[in-house]
Amino acid sequence: MLNRPPSPRRPRFRAAFGARWGLPVALVLGLLAACGGGCGAGAPRDPYEVLKSNRVSSSAQINALARLDAAPPSPRYNAELERIILSPKGLLATRKACFDRLVRRDPAALERLLTVNLPLLQPTEFRSWVIQRAGELGNKGLTKAIIRSWAMPVPYWERDAGRQEPEVLARMYGGPERVDVVLVDTMLNARPFVEQNLRYRCWELLIDRGRRDLLVELVNDDELVGDDQMLLDLRASVNELGVMPRNKEEILWIRELRTRPYRAYWERMGRSFSRLDEQRRSELTPRDLAVVVAAARHRPELLERSDAELYRILDEQIGASGPRYTADFSGWTVKVTERLSDVRGRAGWSDFVAMALAREALADDRFREHLFDQADRDLIDTTTEFGGIIRLDESGRFELVEHPPRSRVSDEKFLAPQSLFDDGYTALFHFHNHAQNYSNRRHAGPHVGDLQYAEETGANCLVFTFVKPNLLNVDFYRSDEVVVDLGTVERPGQG
Repeated sequence: MLNRPPSPRRPRFRAAFGARWGLPVALVLGLLAACGGGCGAGAPRDPYEVLKSNRVSSSAQINALARLDAAPPSPRYNAELERIILSPKGLLATRKACFDRLVRRDPAALERLLTVNLPLLQPTEFRSWVIQRAGELGNKGLTKAIIRSWAMPVPYWERDAGRQEPEVLARMYGGPERVDVVLVDTMLNARPFVEQNLRYRCWELLIDRGRRDLLVELVNDDELVGDDQMLLDLRASVNELGVMPRNKEEILWIRELRTRPYRAYWERMGRSFSRLDEQRRSELTPRDLAVVVAAARHRPELLERSDAELYRILDEQIGASGPRYTADFSGWTVKVTERLSDVRGRAGWSDFVAMALAREALADDRFREHLFDQADRDLIDTTTEFGGIIRLDESGRFELVEHPPRSRVSDEKFLAPQSLFDDGYTALFHFHNHAQNYSNRRHAGPHVGDLQYAEETGANCLVFTFVKPNLLNVDFYRSDEVVVDLGTVERPGQG
């Protein structure tokens, strides 16, 4: 909105208005201000109606709060304060005023309200303000709510924003060095089933804070672990595989693989990982488990290659696979080039092995026939994108497994169903298509939503894009904006 200068006629209008009614100008303006812009025909006079209206200013609503403050205590008033605090459509000044009133009137009710709802408060600006106020009040009863808020993933495009929660916990508990102790204590004392998600989040935050050493010590402490199944599963991952899960999704990944149906697969992982030295294993994450198992079964020589050797092989293969197609990120601050050389410092040994296996799969005619058949069907279906997983079948061959979307909302979205995640614990890749037309070059690669998906799931992913009727572009991507164009593949029978 343009900020225009005041009209030169406005003073004459005000003077005439006051003169007409025989009232001083200052008194007229005062009466208008007292109405808060809500006076006139049909304007609400009940303070509760003012608070519910979206057509009045924050000053009018705060004036209504002041009128209710003077009335006898009322459960209705407290309920209205709670409603406004939680309402994302409420004016920020009004919501802050309601928060401060509930602090004075019923702090126990406020604590109950925030214990459940603090991580969900929107917008982020208001949630940050509430967290700061909780720290100023020193309310340790909100510790779990603050931890849950801290662990809530932020949108991909806000991932570099600072977090208020660790600073607030440090203020509440006596310094930054106490924050790790609070996280460990909360994880150990949270109820195993009711608060399992909170326990995962505490582990995740300790990893983010660089306390892997503390967690290794914790899972190997028999007295602290006892019969805690979560910590026993994590002990097995750390000691038998050398893999330290980093977040909730990876913990769930490991815990699923520790269940009875995957017992043979866990033993196969142990044999495959025994070929790697301790340093190599310590660098791997759950998304690398299937990569190592598949390499040991399909291309064991890859396990003996160094990072530099794998990089050189891939660089030669990709360079010889034709032109590079890139997605259009105009209007976004994402810096993705899809060049292998540009992710050299962030991609590692397991990424290179995964990419080598992807190219191996694409050289298989049977696999490509299924890939192009699905892409053709995807192009015809304008209600959704198609997707699924890629894995080795029981015979050790690459297999594309389709999964229908959980909902059909757009030709430019694939909403991964729960069946895909259930089926994906031993998968090499999650994949989807960009097959809206046969010349889809502007979308040749993952976009912001796809990068967010990789960030949240921790999976290795592939996206297949039609650039010609008989040519698909292939991109590998994972978390941390690691995106590599693997080249193109032709429809079988075209050579």
